[in-house]
Amino acid sequence: MEGENLNQNQNTSEQTAVEPKPLPKISFIPSELLKKIEVPNGHGLHERCALLGLILGTIAVVSWVVILFGVVYSILGIILSIIGLKSARQKWAKIGLVLSIIGLLLSVWYVFAAYNGMINYNYFTSEFWTK
Repeated sequence: MEGENLNQNQNTSEQTAVEPKPLPKISFIPSELLKKIEVPNGHGLHERCALLGLILGTIAVVSWVVILFGVVYSILGIILSIIGLKSARQKWAKIGLVLSIIGLLLSVWYVFAAYNGMINYNYFTSEFWTK
């Protein structure tokens, strides 16, 4: 008997629980501007990052000779490509990631080669140009 009363009390408390109403969307931006800002499906942030990762990866492979540019473009390309992997354009993001990694490896190799003297970094000041 005591257990029945307890169960009845629990059932009534569960039934009387009221779900809170969702809060209204409060914005100081007019709805016309919000409609212009909203991005249609398929063209969100992740898709843009995939495209930018591909572009920066391509630039990194080309600009590895200029050490600073190669490293910066490679790191930015890797970051944006990783973000772009969550998009519908995963193929672009993967290609950009591979190109960015290749550009970074080439830039690091170039730093190593120039530091160890394998590359004549002072080519334009050599005797060949002074004659």
